[in-house]
Amino acid sequence: MRRSIFFFAYFFICFASFAQREKPVEDHLPTENLEMRKDANKASNKPKRKTYSFIYVPNADKILYGNPCVLEATHKMGFEYLVEPSYLNTSRTWEGKFLNNLWVKTKLVVTRSPFWKVILNRKIKKCRKMTGDLVG
Repeated sequence: MRRSIFFFAYFFICFASFAQREKPVEDHLPTENLEMRKDANKASNKPKRKTYSFIYVPNADKILYGNPCVLEATHKMGFEYLVEPSYLNTSRTWEGKFLNNLWVKTKLVVTRSPFWKVILNRKIKKCRKMTGDLVG
């Protein structure tokens, strides 16, 4: 009798441990908080993840796609170029691309500057000179 009770108790404890969910990786890692007064592992102290808007372009002629300097410059402005040729089956329609690009560019005019494109082209030119990517 004792053995059966012990066996069922042991089985129940083992089964209950399998039912526990694992914590996500973010719970194991500390946050990037450097202040001594605040608890580092609070959800409010987690670094903010920024989502970027996309501007769809048909080819990567003048945007230096893949250059980390240009990618950082566009991320600072809040968007990213996405090369999507129109001949692909999975690409958006031209109306969808146009409306998305119109929305993102309007948002950039309001949040950054009406001259955001001139500023970005100047940064792209500087990145092109710094990385030696003068062709393509």
